[in-house]
Amino acid sequence: MNYRLHATTTFSRRRIYETFISPSFYVAMSVGLLLGYFLVSGFVGAVDSSGLNFGLNPVYELLTRVLSGAFGDTFILQLFVEGPFLFALHAASLPFLLYLSVSAVYRFGFERSIGAVELLTYGPADGTSCFLSLLIRNILFSLLYLVVQLVFFLILSLLNNLVLGPHFFYSLLLFFFLTISVFSYSTFASVLIGNSSGGVACFVGLMVLFGLLQMGSFTIISGYVKNLSSVFAGLLQWISPLFYWAQGLTAADHGNTTGLLLSLFLSIALSAIVLLVSHFTIRARGIRA
Repeated sequence: MNYRLHATTTFSRRRIYETFISPSFYVAMSVGLLLGYFLVSGFVGAVDSSGLNFGLNPVYELLTRVLSGAFGDTFILQLFVEGPFLFALHAASLPFLLYLSVSAVYRFGFERSIGAVELLTYGPADGTSCFLSLLIRNILFSLLYLVVQLVFFLILSLLNNLVLGPHFFYSLLLFFFLTISVFSYSTFASVLIGNSSGGVACFVGLMVLFGLLQMGSFTIISGYVKNLSSVFAGLLQWISPLFYWAQGLTAADHGNTTGLLLSLFLSIALSAIVLLVSHFTIRARGIRA
């Protein structure tokens, strides 16, 4: 166990350094922050003397029409109950989350295909320490980006005379735990599929599936389709990181601290199970692509 811990720490330091000097890291962060800025400024521009009027902003008008048609007006009210920051937080986090996840899957698959991982495992390391180093890199940079977002949105709230409500801070905490679960699945995809492109496709497919399942729990549907989707979602929701994230948001909305803590614990438990499966998978299949 000590050799794996030492190898993971050594690999993590190198991967963190490589990410810091990579231009793509700063591009992904800038894209996310710019998206958050435009969403907040667009929301402010949609406020007139009579209150909130999304018709004043074409982007928000289109967005609310689509979301209202799919999820209902109640969903829109909950999304913007404390202003634009709840929506902006998640929208601005997606580009950076996608960058970290996809780059990790692609990198691990590429290193396996060229034999780099196999070469490392001849020394005091194994496949688990290699993918754990990417996971640690992702978690640390995700935490860093969320802190940057917090400062960024605090500045925007002061400049636009807005307030960050309690839902924003609950969402920030829940989103961090969600990212850990998502990174665990990116690790699993990179371990399950030997090549980089196949691993990325597997990861994206899993996230699309979980996203569709979660959307189905909100979407306004009826009859046979609703019953069928409910059964299907009920079977797969327990392995979806979005399920525990949504449960945590619901608990926070109702002031249920116990439910919030339980959702965080279950999210971590899911991540641990996925990583454990990844460990045994790479031990059984080996590190050859």
